[in-house]
Amino acid sequence: MKKILSILLCLVLGLGCGIAAAESAQKDDYTVMPVNGMFNIRGVTPEGYVMQDYLSDDTSMVVFFSSEDAARPYFSISIAFLEEYANVERMNDMSEAEISALVGEDPTVSDDIQMMETEYGTKVMILRSSDPLYDFACFVTVYKGYEVALNMFPGEGSDGKLTEEQIALAMKFLSDLDFVPIG
Repeated sequence: MKKILSILLCLVLGLGCGIAAAESAQKDDYTVMPVNGMFNIRGVTPEGYVMQDYLSDDTSMVVFFSSEDAARPYFSISIAFLEEYANVERMNDMSEAEISALVGEDPTVSDDIQMMETEYGTKVMILRSSDPLYDFACFVTVYKGYEVALNMFPGEGSDGKLTEEQIALAMKFLSDLDFVPIG
């Protein structure tokens, strides 16, 4: 009986260690972008991409992502504090007029602005270029007064157009991002 209990205990402990190791490996896969000590943006970088570099000052930062395959689109995430949204917790709390003001009068943005909601329930505005010679996609949200924008551009040597599959990749990456408060 003691042998059976010992074997059972070893199996349970082994299984627990395996689960803990798998959980740790998943957490290590996250890319974490700390934002001015206010919050972290955490997510899993798309396969084949690495966080290349980031620029930062007191109110803004830009994080660049690249792939070894130059034909794949490249993207960046820009994060900037906007005084007019200092009291806004999330874009979900903004009126339609406030959301429209984020776009402004930018002539490169199409009139067809789409909205989506991430898996974490964060509202996101999707902007596309209306210039047939210069394609890009921009995904914008607001969190704790910061405008967070994922910008995606066609890769080098491509035909200069983003495909629906590439847009879906960016939407998946953005949808999986989690805003984690500090403190």
